[in-house]
Amino acid sequence: MEPKIIKKDTFQIIGIQFRGNNDNNACPKLWDKFIPRMGEVMPFVTQPVTSYGVCSDFDMEENIFTYTVGFQVKDLSTIPPNMISLKIPEQKYAVFTCSLPTIIKTIEHIYKKWIPSSGLVEKVKFPVIANGVRESSPRRMAISCFC
Repeated sequence: MEPKIIKKDTFQIIGIQFRGNNDNNACPKLWDKFIPRMGEVMPFVTQPVTSYGVCSDFDMEENIFTYTVGFQVKDLSTIPPNMISLKIPEQKYAVFTCSLPTIIKTIEHIYKKWIPSSGLVEKVKFPVIANGVRESSPRRMAISCFC
């Protein structure tokens, strides 16, 4: 599984987040909380509609991270109540394409095999960004893992 290397411009998302770990499926549960509120963000999204799950601010000693889910938006002038904004800086990414059923296996491959064998030092602020172009259902999408 070899990635495609790309440069992605700065972009922003609006959504919700938590800080913790993925014990008890916390990441999928955050999507379950966000899905009923997607309509609040839809007037501000870019086209095509692109959703993101962003892992950031890792604390390896505590085994916790910040996980943000949301949509890419045109600007951050209107943020719905109890939602947050996140600006992702321009940077280069290694892009791995997968599906929702294979995303965990893909992320494990990235961290356990690809990064160690690539010779790259993991020092980016947003090391894993999963995005999908939404189809008829948020659960049916093509996913790219950026690191």
